[in-house]
Amino acid sequence: MSRNYSNKNLTQLELGNIEFYLNQKKGYSEIGRILSKDESTIRKEVKKYSSFFGKERKCSHCLNKEKCHQKYLCENILDQTRCSSCKYCSLAVKLCPNYAVNIDCELLKKNHHVCNGCELLLKCKKVKIRYHAETAVKKHQAVQRVSQMDLKIDSFPEEFKHYIANLIKRKISPEIILHTLPEKFSMFKISVPTLYNYINKGLLDCCNLDLRNKVSRVRYGTNSEKRNTVKGHQLNGRSIENLTEEERNTRPLGIVEIDTVEGIKGGHLLFTIMIPAFSLMLAFKIKSKTQKEIIKQLDHLEEVLEKDFYVIFRKVIPDNGVEFLDFNGLEKSVYSDIKKRFSIHYTHTYASYEKPHVENNHILLRWLIQKGADISKLSDEDVIDIINRLNSYPRIKFNFKTPLQLFENYFGAEILSKLNLKHIPLDELDMNFIITKK
Repeated sequence: MSRNYSNKNLTQLELGNIEFYLNQKKGYSEIGRILSKDESTIRKEVKKYSSFFGKERKCSHCLNKEKCHQKYLCENILDQTRCSSCKYCSLAVKLCPNYAVNIDCELLKKNHHVCNGCELLLKCKKVKIRYHAETAVKKHQAVQRVSQMDLKIDSFPEEFKHYIANLIKRKISPEIILHTLPEKFSMFKISVPTLYNYINKGLLDCCNLDLRNKVSRVRYGTNSEKRNTVKGHQLNGRSIENLTEEERNTRPLGIVEIDTVEGIKGGHLLFTIMIPAFSLMLAFKIKSKTQKEIIKQLDHLEEVLEKDFYVIFRKVIPDNGVEFLDFNGLEKSVYSDIKKRFSIHYTHTYASYEKPHVENNHILLRWLIQKGADISKLSDEDVIDIINRLNSYPRIKFNFKTPLQLFENYFGAEILSKLNLKHIPLDELDMNFIITKK
């Protein structure tokens, strides 16, 4: 009979035939010729997937028990239930490919090292090693499950896994965690998709609910209707179109975006200032959405920052809210010898995308202040704490440096004390809600 070798796995029918022919005391070469398989294929199959049988079959008797770290052998992993270990499990001992005990029997040498076909099989009271097709199928499935589970995480120390899980629960993104690891964990290499996979499979002490952005989002259609976006206060060089192309696209130092964040209707607000060159945000609590409150905060900043104010605030981009319409009051300096502290350039109406940096940073702000929460409950110290958390959150686009690091490197540490800003280490950073809606 001609042999037809292939790289395909043995089928369940072929496994059953192997058991049948072994019980008939046929050799590996003879079984291979019958099944059109190579002799080594049959030998490796029998050697690897034979099982131990008998009452004395226990994990405590295994020769490999001291270094056993086997997991995921049984089908419980398919139900998303996870055992701490397969050691001492009555189910796993039947499937474990590493289970081994010493069997002192001279007849095994004559029977291809398995008890199949032995005349004393039913009378022998020792632990027996036998090729059983049904158990071999389960072992094949167990090996496949284990191979699909990346068990590299089992080699990581518990301290490292706890460090990652703790930051995930604090709403720090996996990308930032893996790219800002402390020196003591820098030797552990793991990719971002792999970490997401570990979290999805429940291999860490955290879950998908701890991942802030792992949610489904609804895609809305676009409105093609063109609106009248030109207002009177945008004329006379006060439109965003009067900025240079570089200033509109790259937002270099000197370009600032401002906006307000509302809590409850008629309540206190946050006046936010975004410096895109560093992704740094400042925020001040104001009592009402009025031009007077905005001018008051800008006057205070001009006095505190002194000459640095005119480096940061050269051109300011607000929207068309009522609190920003008094461009003369916004541009007027607190010092009589300075005619104009900066120039205002309004965005078009219904065009929030024209000041994307402050709008996107409001997404981070909403991590700490839930939409609809009463901002009046926040003290000035709370607002400073919120801003310090936002500015201590590493940014991917700045090679995982924080806005505070970039700001301090450019202006020095003194300006941080003027603005009550301070660094928060990543292992102490918590991006969960500080204030929530009732």
